[in-house]
Parts: sequence; C-alpha cells; structure tokens
Amino acid sequence: KQWYQRRVRDFDSFEYFKNLVPDTLFFIFYFYEGTRAQYFAAKALKEQHWRFHKKFKMWFQRYEEPKVIEESHETGTYVYFDIDLWQQRTKEDFTFEYKFLEENNLDE
Repeated sequence: KQWYQRRVRDFDSFEYFKNLVPDTLFFIFYFYEGTRAQYFAAKALKEQHWRFHKKFKMWFQRYEEPKVIEESHETGTYVYFDIDLWQQRTKEDFTFEYKFLEENNLDE
C-alpha cells in the first residue's frame, strides 16, 4: 500500500513527468485528456522541444534546423509522433505554419 500511495503522489508532480520518455508522455497526453496528468505531459514534452500542431493534433520536433524560416511558417525535416501507428516518424520538407502552433504557456 505504501508504494502505491507514493506513486500516486508522484503522478501529481511535474518533477515526476519531466523524467519520463516521450512515448510515455504521448500515452499520458492522449489517454488522460483533461487531467492534470495531461497538462504535465504536455509541459514535459515542450521542455523536450516537442511542439503541438493544432490542425493535425500531433506532436512535432525539429529533426534539424529548418531550411526556410519565414514570419508565418518554417519548412524542414521533423520528427512527429504518429498517433495512428503509435510511433515516431520523420517527415521531410514539412511546412509548419505557425498559426497551427499551440502556444499556451504551461507555467503554473
């Protein structure tokens, strides 16, 4: 019982989430919708340089520096988490329009 109580308490701490691997954070983000756990997962992913695309409802991360950076978008190679295949994939020559970038500040 004591181990369980400790784990539940840890689950309500950002310190716990920031040490989780991205795949675990994706699971929490997509399956614990509307919870504090989802909030912490999103915050941890952002700290690991993942960006949420509002149109595709997927997380993206730059694979390399963009080839093009404009005021409204950037184009380059990205790693993204494919929620249908449940794996990270690479997309080349992808244009990330900033209007679809989730910009909520997740600081408490």
